[in-house]
Amino acid sequence: MTRRRMKKTRPTQRYMTVSTVCELYRLNPRTLNRFERQGFIEGEVIVLEDGSRAMTYNDRDISRIRTICSLTRDLGVNLAGIEIILHLLERLERQA
Repeated sequence: MTRRRMKKTRPTQRYMTVSTVCELYRLNPRTLNRFERQGFIEGEVIVLEDGSRAMTYNDRDISRIRTICSLTRDLGVNLAGIEIILHLLERLERQA
């Protein structure tokens, strides 16, 4: 009996629009804009088929948005605290 190695496939990167993220996490678009200005998330502008542009967020940004919402809503952490926590989480991820 021979063993087959399963080929590891890269997970597909998902993207969400501003309206989807706002609806899913009950946020105001201005709040997402503030998160971008603070450097918490990056976002990416894509050009749609009709030539219009839309801001989207990838899996990493969505994960960070989820973390930020949890920190602010559940634990009452302010933006300065969020910045520190996100930097610490990044360092932990790099060490793993």
